Amino acid sequence: MVEKLSVVKFGGSSVRDSFWSALELVDYLLEGSRLVVVVSALRGVTEKLLELSERPEWELFESIALEHSRIADKLGAEVKPLLDELEKAIKENRHDPEWKDYILSFGERFSAVLFAKALENEGIPTIPIDAREILTLRGSFGNAEIDFSASLPRVRKLGELAEKAVPVVTGFIGNLNGKTATLGRGGSDYTASALGAMLDAKGVLIMSDVKGIYTADPRLVPEARLIHFLSRERALLAAKLGMKALHPRTIEPLGSIPLILGRTEDWRLGTLVSDFGDDWPIIVHRVEGERARISIVGVEELPGWKGVKGNGYFSIAVEREELVPALREIHGVVFDEDPRSCHHSELWARV
Repeated sequence: MVEKLSVVKFGGSSVRDSFWSALELVDYLLEGSRLVVVVSALRGVTEKLLELSERPEWELFESIALEHSRIADKLGAEVKPLLDELEKAIKENRHDPEWKDYILSFGERFSAVLFAKALENEGIPTIPIDAREILTLRGSFGNAEIDFSASLPRVRKLGELAEKAVPVVTGFIGNLNGKTATLGRGGSDYTASALGAMLDAKGVLIMSDVKGIYTADPRLVPEARLIHFLSRERALLAAKLGMKALHPRTIEPLGSIPLILGRTEDWRLGTLVSDFGDDWPIIVHRVEGERARISIVGVEELPGWKGVKGNGYFSIAVEREELVPALREIHGVVFDEDPRSCHHSELWARV
């Protein structure tokens, strides 16, 4: 019987700032499982490529080329063919959605080559996989969706490949009618969950520079607390209402497959999204022009606050400049004790 595999996705900060921790984590995970790796572009590179697609200037190209060439030289990786392809592409200077997605695809394509070479240098058999070869998309450029039925035969071959080597797959991109298209916000997470679903993985890990999902955005609410166990239903509702940690499309394909979020730097696993979870509310927000909407998932009324009661949440509209004070005040009202703590070994047991 072939053992089940795990899918692990490394975000841009992991690929750039916690590179060696990511490599060590892959080596560790291989001790008990077959593995498929999904990588994002290096942190900041997608933004540079987006700017390059809007104003194809030589200085921007040189900055991107230098950043990847430095890493490639240290690893002994070959990125010149990709750089030549990118240089040729920007000379077209087309500015249409198809061309823009093509330019944006280079970030993940560089990362896959670099990460695969780094694994090879550590003695781990590996192969970089361009997701355009396995993922068929539908919809429109800039926010395409994965066509699961059309992609499944090629993805299954990826699972067979994982018996002999570690596939390092480009996140965020796929094949739309023979053209390169991107999956939009959270696209690399979506790639990982889609592969996990089609390969019937025993777990999908999303590794980044944060531990997991918090009771509110910790960048705006310092008192926000880590939620260790979160139900899939509540995570999906929070994502639809504005939670930044996960996009709804990352959660939807997985069914009963556990989704685990953790921090690459120290391998700390923080949140398990599964069929069951603690009943802790999540405070999310969405900015809408000069207004902002705060939603408390898991609470249907909040004493002293006027708002709209939804199915499983309570929503409040505030002025944009009032967002942060309101978030902090609401968090203080909703939470008067800590969510159940756990040792992260409890989460490792699900990988």
